[in-house]
Amino acid sequence: MTRPSPFLRTRHTLVPALALLLTGTLALGACGSSSGTDAGPADTASSAAPAESATAAPPAASEAASAAEAPTATQSATVGALAQEENSPSGAPAWGTGVDGQAAADGSALVISDVRIGSHDNEDYSRFVVEFSGEGTPGWSAQWTDQAHTQGKGDPITVEGDFTLVVTGTGVTMPISEEQQAVAYTEPVRFNFDAVGRDDDEGIEEAYLDLAFEDQFQVVLGTDSQKYRIFTLTNPTRLVIDVADDDTDHD
Repeated sequence: MTRPSPFLRTRHTLVPALALLLTGTLALGACGSSSGTDAGPADTASSAAPAESATAAPPAASEAASAAEAPTATQSATVGALAQEENSPSGAPAWGTGVDGQAAADGSALVISDVRIGSHDNEDYSRFVVEFSGEGTPGWSAQWTDQAHTQGKGDPITVEGDFTLVVTGTGVTMPISEEQQAVAYTEPVRFNFDAVGRDDDEGIEEAYLDLAFEDQFQVVLGTDSQKYRIFTLTNPTRLVIDVADDDTDHD
């Protein structure tokens, strides 16, 4: 049998032992009370959410949540997945940009690798994006015309809309090598913007892509407005053409 503790041998020593035991119990109770007080405000703040939502998420989870809340290609009703900077009007140049055109960078030999269209109803404009593989930066020029024609053969290109805008791109090459052909875009070449849920008074009604011929290509846009902007983006290299809806007053 275990021998009694020396602290419990006499009545006089029992009292200090009991006092010590009570003091420890009160201390533990005080710690539990403090913990409950700290949790109170968090519970109050998150009363409409599950208890675990009050726990701060690690940085990676917070970043993932932010990305989920950001506008997506699906929300913009696009054909193909628009990159986030394509999707957002923030940082885009002023309307009228690109009217004077721009020369391609020296030595550019780009291959058209993708095409995307988008409807930005909240900002009242339509977007046409040409993406490239290879080195360099595309150049462009733009003009309004009564009748567009294909490169080479000169066949007429007709698109729906009140106006026809022809954007001629430069700095490209026809995909000749196997590597270029593996990434080259081939079809479709005609795009109806009704397919992306555009309302009436849309900026772009229909578009036609005349693929690379020698060192240039054409984008023929049928529009309801003559207010546009053209600019490039990088990583990957893209040419962006925006046309404002005809019932808006973009600066």
